[in-house]
Amino acid sequence: MRVFLIGFMGAGKTATGRALARRAGMLFLDLDARVEASLRMSVARIFGERGEAVFRAEETRQLAACARFPGFVAATGGGTFASPGNRELIRRAGVSVFLDVPWVEIVRRLPGKRGERPLFESPEQAFQLYGERLPHYRAADVTIRPEIGEDAEALAGRLALVLEGRP
Repeated sequence: MRVFLIGFMGAGKTATGRALARRAGMLFLDLDARVEASLRMSVARIFGERGEAVFRAEETRQLAACARFPGFVAATGGGTFASPGNRELIRRAGVSVFLDVPWVEIVRRLPGKRGERPLFESPEQAFQLYGERLPHYRAADVTIRPEIGEDAEALAGRLALVLEGRP
């Protein structure tokens, strides 16, 4: 099975993805980390020095490379699923899972990480971006909303049950 975790920045895609991959005995892939390794700079630096278009092109290239692996859990970037081409690639390759974290929780999780998030200049700007991306996220194959206080391990356990029996 190929599982692509999607959702806004701060949704917990990486932590949940690692936990789910461990639980399922599958490979874990972090799309942002692959982009950083390929371009040899942080996401923030890529956006600052080379621009969002360069980042998005490499993101799509790395997504296609990931889709060649036989089975994995991948944490995508917050904007990955907003691209029609990426959505189609994910649809053909595996199952998309939207981690539906409410906006108030995202804001609570990110205050100290804004410098690492090039598209989170202010809560107002990020909220607008969240609203733009939400319809795309809702097109995912599976939606799961973390319970209040639920950690990544517990969410991964619940998600494993939801995914059980899917092709």
